[in-house]
Amino acid sequence: MIELIVARARNGVIGAENRMLWRIPEDFAFFKRTTMGSPIVMGRKTRLSIGRPLPGRRNVAVTRNPDFRAEGTETVTSLEAAFELLANEPRIFVIGGGEIYRQALPAAERCWVTVLDRDFEGDTVFPELPEAEWSYEVIDRLEPAADRPYAVEFRRYDRRKMSTAD
Repeated sequence: MIELIVARARNGVIGAENRMLWRIPEDFAFFKRTTMGSPIVMGRKTRLSIGRPLPGRRNVAVTRNPDFRAEGTETVTSLEAAFELLANEPRIFVIGGGEIYRQALPAAERCWVTVLDRDFEGDTVFPELPEAEWSYEVIDRLEPAADRPYAVEFRRYDRRKMSTAD
């Protein structure tokens, strides 16, 4: 199963200048708990921004640069090649960035989306998940706090099964 996992602002922003705009410890814990033991697929810029391979997960970076190397990370030149490499894995998590999310969304069956109840300025956005194609459930919610003056929702989106009946 191909799954996307992302944290986004209310207006869809996920980052600016190749960096995250927020630090929410509960979101990092959710990401770790959800992806641990499964392979993660990311774009080259996301891998560089993380700065290291994420432990307990097979790290795969997609890049058009065939010479790109990063410690503890397998590299492929297309998202399709990443999915082929990981074809025997029961779950594959796509962790960003924006272009990789857009490419992976048509193949995804599930999206784990942390939604910050605030708009942010940024240059990278997560694609819309149309209600006609996706249903979601709120898994958890954090109320505003002194160090985070906005609520946060953890959502699981599942692709709706399309009816083949006339």
